[in-house]
Amino acid sequence: MNNTHLPILPSTGERGPEVCEIIRLYLAVWDDLSPLQREQVMGHVHSCQGCTEELRLLQQVTNLVATMETSSPSARVDAAIRAAIAARGMQQNVQASFKVRFPRFLSLAGALAAVALIVLVLLLVHPFGGSEKAFALPANLTWQPYVLYHTQTMKSSDGQTYQVISYHDMSDHHLKVETKMDDQVHIIVLQDEQKSLGLDMMHHVAQWNATSWSVDESMFNLAQLRHDLQTGHAVYQGKRQFQGQDVYDIGYPDGTILMLDMHYMPINVLSPAQSMKPVYTTLQWLSPTQVPASTWDMQIPADYHMGQLPARP
Repeated sequence: MNNTHLPILPSTGERGPEVCEIIRLYLAVWDDLSPLQREQVMGHVHSCQGCTEELRLLQQVTNLVATMETSSPSARVDAAIRAAIAARGMQQNVQASFKVRFPRFLSLAGALAAVALIVLVLLLVHPFGGSEKAFALPANLTWQPYVLYHTQTMKSSDGQTYQVISYHDMSDHHLKVETKMDDQVHIIVLQDEQKSLGLDMMHHVAQWNATSWSVDESMFNLAQLRHDLQTGHAVYQGKRQFQGQDVYDIGYPDGTILMLDMHYMPINVLSPAQSMKPVYTTLQWLSPTQVPASTWDMQIPADYHMGQLPARP
């Protein structure tokens, strides 16, 4: 698409109604924007509640149109459209009699709005190509048959690095999190839906409800992801290449991006808190047969005593 007639994108940090109007023009032609333009647009959207809502509505309309069957308008709809066109023509004649001159930008915005209305009507009658660009999770998609394995390299408050290794059984939500820092820290947390057990492997100390040593797995909740996409809290932002494969980008209001592969399985997360670098060093979906049953054992070893685990690094 030749978008040279669009207004210049505002600089990062610019605010105001005029800025939002320009951003919304770019949202209307999202599929034709370059990766750099998309990044600039989303930089504003993530910090603007109004434009976030605009993007949510556009996404909902796209999904709605994509799921509609091809049909022809009824006689009543046809008559209503003709009446609206006639009324608009009369209004334009009245405005012309006053010879009101609008700025070029407003004329462009009005033209784009008119084109958008025409395209929407055409899509309702013959939804060409909508199903190809719309994004929706398959109804039969499930992550339950797998164990999610991921590793993270993190930094302590004093700048030391440590490793966090996690196993998450998606079928019953059992979780094992192992945290290691050289010869200083070695903590394991075992967790199910009712309780969690923390084990200090260096000092042989056990503690129930040691949730502070667990990890946040909310990004890997499929039911919540479906809900977020339906309500617009999460928004499909297009496809990209990540480590040699195509991925779908799912964006959240705080700037976090969940990346799904072409089978709709998460492969990593990009976080603004980490300069949009991958959160996980490794992320794999394992068969339960690849994980020993002892991984989920919540029995306290005989040589451990109850106590208090140290604070997180």
